[in-house]
Amino acid sequence: MKLQHTTSVIAVLAGMSLALPAMAQGTQLEELIVTAQKREENVQDAPLAITAVSGASLAKDRVLTLEDLGHNMTGISFTANSPQSNEINIRGVVNTRLSSPTADQSVSTFVDDVYVSRSGNLNSAFYDVARIEVVRGPQGVLLGKNVAGGAVNIISNAPSFDRSGKVTVTFGNYDLRQTTGYFTGALTDTLAGRLSFQTINRGGYYKDILHNTELENLDSTQARIQLAYAPTDSDLRASLNVDYAKDSNDGIHRVGLKSPTLPASFTPWSTTRALIAAARGHLDLDESLPIWPHFLGDAAPTPQGAWHKTYDIILKVEKDVAPNIRLSSITGYRNNQSFTLYDQTGLGPANGYNVAGPLLFAEPVNFIEGMNQISQEVRLTSTNTESRIDWIVGAYYQKTKVHQYNRFWGESTVLPTLSGESHWDDHGSNEDMAAFAQIGFKITETLKLDVGARYTRDEKGGFQRGIIVATGDRIRPNDTAPLTPLTTNFATAYGESWKELTPQATLRWTPDDLNMVYVTYSKGFKGGGFQNNASNGFAAAKAYDPETVTNHEAGYKTELFNRTLRWNTAVFYMKYKNLQVQQTLASCLCNVISNAPGATIKGVETDLQFAPTSWFRAWASGSYVDATYDTFIFAGVNNSGKLMQRTPKWQAAVGAEVTTDFGSMPDALSARLAYRWQGKMPWAPENTTWEKAYGTLDGRVTLTLPDQGWSISVYGKNLGETRYRTNIIPFFQEEMSSFGAPRTYGVELSAAF
Repeated sequence: MKLQHTTSVIAVLAGMSLALPAMAQGTQLEELIVTAQKREENVQDAPLAITAVSGASLAKDRVLTLEDLGHNMTGISFTANSPQSNEINIRGVVNTRLSSPTADQSVSTFVDDVYVSRSGNLNSAFYDVARIEVVRGPQGVLLGKNVAGGAVNIISNAPSFDRSGKVTVTFGNYDLRQTTGYFTGALTDTLAGRLSFQTINRGGYYKDILHNTELENLDSTQARIQLAYAPTDSDLRASLNVDYAKDSNDGIHRVGLKSPTLPASFTPWSTTRALIAAARGHLDLDESLPIWPHFLGDAAPTPQGAWHKTYDIILKVEKDVAPNIRLSSITGYRNNQSFTLYDQTGLGPANGYNVAGPLLFAEPVNFIEGMNQISQEVRLTSTNTESRIDWIVGAYYQKTKVHQYNRFWGESTVLPTLSGESHWDDHGSNEDMAAFAQIGFKITETLKLDVGARYTRDEKGGFQRGIIVATGDRIRPNDTAPLTPLTTNFATAYGESWKELTPQATLRWTPDDLNMVYVTYSKGFKGGGFQNNASNGFAAAKAYDPETVTNHEAGYKTELFNRTLRWNTAVFYMKYKNLQVQQTLASCLCNVISNAPGATIKGVETDLQFAPTSWFRAWASGSYVDATYDTFIFAGVNNSGKLMQRTPKWQAAVGAEVTTDFGSMPDALSARLAYRWQGKMPWAPENTTWEKAYGTLDGRVTLTLPDQGWSISVYGKNLGETRYRTNIIPFFQEEMSSFGAPRTYGVELSAAF
């Protein structure tokens, strides 16, 4: 797909929409303001592929997490290897199971414009959110940290000088009890405050029958305090956000399923599950038997589970420092402590039923991590809206320190390298420095060119120790081989630095206030890093290379029929170099990060919203992504020409909402239904394991009492009880599978004042 062909298609669409006749007025679609380009602008005027979802829409669809977001819209998808390895995929660009202290995210997450460096830091749910902006494609100039594949920016509701508040209580299946709310108002004539909170208690979707414990339950508490300072006699504006979150669960659910596509081999987990089912009478897919490891020196086994504690502080200051020049400063600090222990196979030799198939093994892994991150961004921005020239210049600095202590424990019926206990103690430090600038010039009243660049320097280093704690296990106590992937004790320092200049140029044509066409060339960059849980000192000190994405994109945004219909489309062609890919090597059953030399990604995304009347609105979106490796040979396997992992080629979503009178109450009753479909996708570069296509249906009905601030809603998610997977790990001819949420439903009571 060549860019000139793309531009031709966009121009034809533009001509078609300009020729369409006017339509009788319905209810105009609301205007959404976004800040992805560091200026407030209507999403329809922003020359980039961006989807903005309001907080009200997020609440209606119960989009509480990144996983929910990935299962609610097109152009983005979500997978997860563990509670510390969230994987957001935009246009085929995804970090796959990268959790080392020096790993960056290919698709970045920001909270109130502050970069979240660790993928497992956002396990807590969204609450009191103004909007979420999903930016697709590399953003190598303005979007805080250099972004290789796209970004998710979560924007909190700001304090208001007008007093208000709202409390919502939710009850649902799986013993869900949730409270969400906020209070805001003036504290003085110049100071406003906002207190937001959320608690979630929910039983488990799945069951550990070996220990009679629920799995994938949730106990979460979150609170945020915000202050906004706005003196009446000054253009100074300042805000302070302090956010705290903690959550815990009793572990994840893993089931070994016989693969329909892998070459014939051993199937120890599905065979053992069948034997247990026969002895027990049944064994459902909702049940597993994870091993609790007994680490050397501990008095008792350590239960499976995960917990996170996070707090962050964000200080923003804006002040005009000269005529038509505004200084902006964003200071961020994040601290995270986390613990994750899960059994990779969900079933081991010591399973309580005296059943152990050939080659059956369990390998629970325990990740203990502490992280401190500080970042500082400073910008100077022109503010003269009458000028034909606008500009932004700035600098960015980030320092992250990560201490990761990982414990692997193994028990095997046969293989010595799957028995014993190995530890890794890894102290990593990441430093990112950047300077950026962008200038815009109005060539004519309708044609504008924006050109910018960012210079980035990443420096990473640390010290890793690999420790053979014990060999052998209860079944084979005389094994002497260390537990994989460790082969020998080691202690080694590591370090490397990388630098890159990432340019961007955008030409936009705005023939009127309803239509906009843009063409963009952009480049994104992500620094290299180092392998965690390395097999030896050489592997620990050897860096994998940084990756870059170059994007050619053209887009078209229009509003028709008196702004009752909004239609946005983008087509893109991207070259991806040195992709950082983590895979499981069958030879050692260990994970190795390597670079795929190159890939080509091309596709189209389109989004349609329609509100022809005051009582009806509908929406539809779709994406097609053709993502293939150009050349990629790894461990003797040639993946060249194969589809990129975890990237569905097709995605689609449709939905509608109807509002009507209820008795004598006007516009009091609303009903909402939304369906999202995802095509099949390969789980790994060799394209031998696949997730089949699936769709999920969500619904909601709300009754609002006019002028009283009360509402009651009933909702359902995954109403069709679709069973889909969020992760697999292939072992032999089996796929260790993790599943998405089953059908959930409940009732919400809200009171606003």
